[in-house]
Amino acid sequence: MEIENLPNELLEKIFYYLPVEDLESAALVCLPWKAIILSVIIPKSVPIHIKPVHPVTHQLNPVPAMLSAQMMNPFAKSHYKLTISDADLPQTPEFIDFFRQCGPNLKSLALQVMRLTEPILQAFPYLHNLEELRLTTESDEPYGQRPQNPEIYLASLKNLKSLKLHLANYFILQNASLLNSAPLTTICFKRFEAELHQLKPFLQNHSGTLRNLTVRVEEMKPFLHFLNSLPKLKLRKLDVKSAGNEDDFTDALVMLFDQQPQLRILRIGSELSLRAVAAIPKTLFELEELELIAESIHNCKAFGQLKKLRKLNMILYDVRAWDETASLESVVELSLSVTFPLISPAIFCSFPNAKRFYLEDVDDDTLMRDIIVVRTLMEKVQSVEHLDLENYVLKEREILNDSVDRFDRIEGLRSLRYSCRDMSDASLLTMALPELRELYLTHCPRVSFKGISFLTRNCPQLESLQFEYNKEGFNDDCIDIITRKLPRLRRLVLVNLKELTNETVLSIVANCKRLRELTFSYCVGITMEKAEAIEKLSSLKTLRNLVYS
Repeated sequence: MEIENLPNELLEKIFYYLPVEDLESAALVCLPWKAIILSVIIPKSVPIHIKPVHPVTHQLNPVPAMLSAQMMNPFAKSHYKLTISDADLPQTPEFIDFFRQCGPNLKSLALQVMRLTEPILQAFPYLHNLEELRLTTESDEPYGQRPQNPEIYLASLKNLKSLKLHLANYFILQNASLLNSAPLTTICFKRFEAELHQLKPFLQNHSGTLRNLTVRVEEMKPFLHFLNSLPKLKLRKLDVKSAGNEDDFTDALVMLFDQQPQLRILRIGSELSLRAVAAIPKTLFELEELELIAESIHNCKAFGQLKKLRKLNMILYDVRAWDETASLESVVELSLSVTFPLISPAIFCSFPNAKRFYLEDVDDDTLMRDIIVVRTLMEKVQSVEHLDLENYVLKEREILNDSVDRFDRIEGLRSLRYSCRDMSDASLLTMALPELRELYLTHCPRVSFKGISFLTRNCPQLESLQFEYNKEGFNDDCIDIITRKLPRLRRLVLVNLKELTNETVLSIVANCKRLRELTFSYCVGITMEKAEAIEKLSSLKTLRNLVYS
C-alpha cells in the first residue's frame, strides 16, 4: 500500500510521533495531510506557547491580540503554555474571554508567572476538564497576602491528574485539601525542597490513585517512613532527592522496595549504602529505569536479573571491581559517572545492546592513561546511536592510537558529543559518518578549514552542529562551507570562536533556510550591533532562538 493511501487513523498515529518542525514540513506534502495535521494532531497533541517576547526580533508581542487570535481559530486546542510577565495582562478582557471560551477544551496548561494572583486565578473555574497543570512562579513567599476564597478556584479542578510545581507555590501547598476530589496520578515538585507537612495532605488523600511522585525533601528517612505507612500506595515512578547530610535511611528504603515491587522508574538522588544497592535487584523485578548514587556495586551480576531494565544511570565512586562477565542485555541507554581516577574497562563489556552511551568523569589526566580503557570503550560502542563523551577525559593521541577503533566504525551513529583538550583536524578526519544528525564539539583548539571541509563532505545529514572554544583556525570560511554544504542544518551553536567576523552572519542569512535555533556567544569578532544582527537574521522566518553576546 502506498503511503498516500493509508487510512487517516493510521496517519494520525504516525504524525503523533513527529516533532513540531517535522509536522510543519509534512503539512506541505498534500492537502489531506495538511487537513489531518491542522484539524487533529496540532489541536490534540502540540502545545501552543504564548509568550510576550518574539524569539527573533526581541520585540514585545501583543499578548491580548494573540489570545484573541486563538479564540478565532476554528480548531479548538487542548494544550497551552502561557508566559505572563505583565501584571496588567490578567485584568484585560481578552485574558478572561480566552479562558471562558477555550478553557473547557484544555487538557494541559502551563503557566509561568511572577505570582499566582487573584486575577490569574479567576481563569481556573473554566478549567473543569483540565488534566495537567504546570506552574512556575518566580516569586511566592510563604507568608504574606494570599488570594481570598481559594475554594472558588481550586475546587473546580475536579479532573486534574497531574500537578507539577516548579518552585514553591504556597497557595497550592497550603490549600491541598481543596484538590481532594481530583484523581491525581502524578505529583512533581521541582527546584524546591518540600517539607513533610506540605507533602502529607497530597500523599494521604491521593495514595489510592498516585502513581508518579517526584519531590526533593529535607530529610530522606522520615519521608520514606511516611511512604511506608500508606497501605494503598502503589507507585510506578519515584524520583526523590534530599537536601544532604542525614541519618542512615537504608532500613526505610529496603522496606519501601518490599512494599512497592511494581516500581517501573526509580531515581534516588542521595548516596545509597551497599545493602540498599544489593536490595534493588532482589525485589524490584519490574524496573525499567534506574538512577542511583553509590560508592560501588559489589554484585553487578545480580542486576542482570532486571530483565526489563532499559535505562540505567549510575554515579559511582569506584568501578575497579566490576565483573566483566556481568551482562545487562536489556539496557539500551547507559549513563555512567565515575569519580575515582582509575576505571576498569570491564564495565564497558556489560551493555552489549546499549544504543545511548553517556560517560562522565572527574577532570583527571590519570584516568585515561591506560590505552586498554580507550580501546575497550571504542570497541564496545560500535552499535550505539548516541555517544556522549563531552565530559569524559580523552586525549587525541588515545583516540588516534593504531589499536583503537575510529569513530567511522560506528556506522549507525546519529549523535556524537566529543570533547578533547588537544583536538585538531585529525579528530574530524575519523568522522566519516553518513548517518550522523547531531555533532557537538567542545574544546577544539586546532580545528580548521581542512577538518571542517572533510566533515561537511562525509556527514551530509547533519542537522545540529555546535562548536565551542576554538582559539585559531576556525574562521568565516569554515562557517561558509558549513552553511553551503549542510542544507539540512536546523540548529547552529557557536561559542567563543574568536576569529569569526560579521561575514559569518551574512553566510548564515544567505544559506541557512531551514535554521530554527541559532546561538552566538562570546564571538568577539562579530562586531555588528545587536539590533543590526537581529534585523539581518530576522529574514530567516523559521529562526526560533537567538543568543547574541
